[in-house]
Amino acid sequence: MSYREGMARTRGKDVTFGELVAREQHADDEFRREWQRLAPARQFAAMLIEYRADHELSQRALAERLGVSQPRVARMESGEHNPDVDTIIATVDRLGTEFALDVAPAARGAQLLKKSAQKAGAVVHHGNVAVTAASARAR
Repeated sequence: MSYREGMARTRGKDVTFGELVAREQHADDEFRREWQRLAPARQFAAMLIEYRADHELSQRALAERLGVSQPRVARMESGEHNPDVDTIIATVDRLGTEFALDVAPAARGAQLLKKSAQKAGAVVHHGNVAVTAASARAR
């Protein structure tokens, strides 16, 4: 049984990872705030992992393309640390991917991103502010 499968098994009942996260967000305000804060990090991590899979690269090989260490790639792929703007710019430059981060009043929502990016991305609300993080594959 994989780690994710083990974590998704609660009280003898199978639940999806999404259901488990939803339960935690509902039950624990601190977890919910941290989950929301790290939404851009998870989207960025997903973009890197997808790129690596598409190009059949190890973390070490991706690190070489990015000009960083393998532990740095592992940290970025963990989704536990929001990338800074310089990291986003360098990654997009070297991989040819696209990454968008839109921060807008929640009542208005993202207007600078195309609808397709909004649907494909992760949108989280921080009080009266909506943060949308989206990425696109390298062409």
